[in-house]
Amino acid sequence: MASRRISGPIRGVTHQLSRKSLSTSFARSITTSTSSKASLSSITTSADNYTPVVPLEQQNVLATIHQWPSLEPLRIESFPGTHLNLPTRRDILHRAVVYEGDMTRMGTASTKTRYEIRGSAKKIRPQKGSGRARLGDKKSPMLRGGGVAFGPRPRDFSSELPKKVYDLAWRTALSYRYRKGELVIVDNAMEIESPSPLLMQHILKVHEKGRGRSLYVSLEERPLLEQALDELDRGRQALTWEDVDVKDLLELSRIVIERAALHNILTLHQEDLTHKRVQPWHKSMIKSSKPKDLESTIGWQEFRALMLAKPSEREALRPDVYESVAYNRWTHAETLPAGPEQLNLNISAYELLAEAKDLRLSQLPTITPLELEVDKLERRIPDLVRAQPDKAAELDLEMKDLKAKIADINLQQFLLPAQAAEHRADALRWRSDEQAADAQFEIAQDLRVDVQAAEDAFYEASRDAELQRVRVLTTQGDLAAAAKAQVAAEEWSAKLEELRTEQEEVDEVDEAVVEAVEEPAPEKK
Repeated sequence: MASRRISGPIRGVTHQLSRKSLSTSFARSITTSTSSKASLSSITTSADNYTPVVPLEQQNVLATIHQWPSLEPLRIESFPGTHLNLPTRRDILHRAVVYEGDMTRMGTASTKTRYEIRGSAKKIRPQKGSGRARLGDKKSPMLRGGGVAFGPRPRDFSSELPKKVYDLAWRTALSYRYRKGELVIVDNAMEIESPSPLLMQHILKVHEKGRGRSLYVSLEERPLLEQALDELDRGRQALTWEDVDVKDLLELSRIVIERAALHNILTLHQEDLTHKRVQPWHKSMIKSSKPKDLESTIGWQEFRALMLAKPSEREALRPDVYESVAYNRWTHAETLPAGPEQLNLNISAYELLAEAKDLRLSQLPTITPLELEVDKLERRIPDLVRAQPDKAAELDLEMKDLKAKIADINLQQFLLPAQAAEHRADALRWRSDEQAADAQFEIAQDLRVDVQAAEDAFYEASRDAELQRVRVLTTQGDLAAAAKAQVAAEEWSAKLEELRTEQEEVDEVDEAVVEAVEEPAPEKK
């Protein structure tokens, strides 16, 4: 049976054919005449507003070079556009920051499994019959002190990033800072005269905008700048160009960078442009940048060497450095005419001397352990006098050496504060503060009375120790060493006699002055 759908006519075909004849021509006229209704447009354009597109490799940007620490503009310098005018690529910066974060992860966390824990393998309780859960040995992860199940193991978290992409991220970060006006290039070395928090606080107050913080990138270590920032709770704000990374460039509010450090960074991170890898020791890298403005300051090099010393040795070296700088400044001040420079050098010298004496006083050892040792020896010596006289003599020498050391410490405890007060009095007199200077001088005079008594005790204890050393060395048959000890004993005796003679003369003068004051004036007739 044939399908009705196929045999029937297609619905609507007749109607569509009746609307438009298929014989209508669809051909277009080939005439070239312009229609009167067509809109006319000129094919010529003006070249006045045309700006040619310059490739990024041929572009240059201008940056202001400043003077440290005033940040006074010095000159304008040109940098390639591929260095400081790159578009901000957030994806590149993100990849670089993640790469650096992965590289800093230590990955040293480690735990021991039940097979690495040391302990007995004996079963804790029977498998059945106890009514409790079954357990194996005591190294089970379920027990305290046992192994750790699925604990951390040492692994490497570092990821990979092509060197050219990382170099592009460095220059992108610098370009981002440059376009925002947050890249300050400094021509000279960023170092300060002294590690004074007040000085650094004044510099920050002048430089900063609002409450933002700045990152200081230098070519070399600037220990005085770093110490001043640390004392202001601004750690890791002064870094060398070798320690800084892309995250540091994006983290703080502004970057203050030395021109030499910027040169090294751009030279090291342009492999995607030059297709040549440059090592940090390449001849094109700047190795050193000395603070020439500060090297002429008397004592600055000594202070810098002190800050570069090992932390364990720094405090022991500090008093000697202060005294050396104070002497050099005082000597230089003597060659200058009277004026502000001489005044400042003298004040600085005496204040440094006073601070050096205070440091030496704080570093003095305590005498309590020495006194305990002396007490032990005093109890042992009487028992050895008859049985072992030579041993008793040696212990007596050891005891007298300890007494001389105790006397020396007692002398320094009075002498150093007296000298510090005298130096402060001199500094105050140079400042024309006579009242405060007189107060310090009176403190020094009161301490000098105790100094004389302590000095007498020290000379006497040193003489007794040398005389005992002569006896011990003579008994041992070492006559050469005994002769040297005898000379030393005579020197101490001479010093002691001279000191007591001077004290007697001073006492006589004081008595004469007192008698002259107490004697009544003669009556007038």
